[in-house]
Amino acid sequence: MDRAGTDPDSATAPAVDPSMAYALCAYADGALPAPPAGWKEIWAPAKSGDRENYAKVFQSNHQPQLFALAIQGTHNVLDLLEDFEIVPQVEFPPIEGAHIATGSHRGLHLLLELEMVQEETTEKLGSILQALPAGSALLVTGHSLGGNLSSVMAPWIASNVAAFGGKRQPLQNLPANLSAVTFAAPTAGDAAFAQFLDANPANYQAFFNQNDVVSNVWAESGPLQIDNIDVLFPPPGPQPPPLFVQDLLRKKIRLMAEANPPVSYTQTNGAIFQFPPGQAPAGLTEPWIWELGYEHNYAYCVQFLGEHGHCKP
Repeated sequence: MDRAGTDPDSATAPAVDPSMAYALCAYADGALPAPPAGWKEIWAPAKSGDRENYAKVFQSNHQPQLFALAIQGTHNVLDLLEDFEIVPQVEFPPIEGAHIATGSHRGLHLLLELEMVQEETTEKLGSILQALPAGSALLVTGHSLGGNLSSVMAPWIASNVAAFGGKRQPLQNLPANLSAVTFAAPTAGDAAFAQFLDANPANYQAFFNQNDVVSNVWAESGPLQIDNIDVLFPPPGPQPPPLFVQDLLRKKIRLMAEANPPVSYTQTNGAIFQFPPGQAPAGLTEPWIWELGYEHNYAYCVQFLGEHGHCKP
């Protein structure tokens, strides 16, 4: 690929269809058998076990200068609630004054180090991005943890990759040829991080289910907040959360409050829809956990792919 740089505002990404973006996410997550029509997979490292940090790169069949990076989401939402590293935060140089979760920082760099081995040649994601030719346009997208990492990856690309500006930090904005679309993303950073993304509505779109637990963590300010979790899943859905979930969330809130330096999170703005509660199978000991997965996975699938989009409750 041509490594020459370009004026990032001279190559404009077309308007992104959220359903197409979600289909790319679903394919990267293994929920769809093929990429959406008009796209081909051009880079996909071998999977290793249940690795959460994974991604694929695609190219448009009709617009060869248009690429997409779809980042895999977590497959176990309880693991996301329990294990995600939100304390401490680290500085995020692409955005002035911004701090992001340690887990988001680590996930970003694990993604950049992903390798695809083909014909004795090893290509890392970081190298693939750096090799995108002048005039390229790129969509970064992901669901759940993939959405969280997409919100971090997009400004990182804008400040480090030649085709999108490169070596610019702090950023003034996201370049016209770079966009990010996230689904069900837990917030990755503080108020400065969220405010930057909110100030780029043409390049950053976020989609949230109001009844999704994951969309509400770990934010203490913004349109969705951790305090909402106690009253999610209105009747006939199950309320309140199980005691072990309440204890887990209280522990995380306490860790943020006691952190030195202080840690706080803000959810970005986004399009918020409301998906009705499902009917949990009879005999479950924790219907709230089933509802959590239903609202976090099935709801988005139906919302963006329709009831016949390989959606499984």
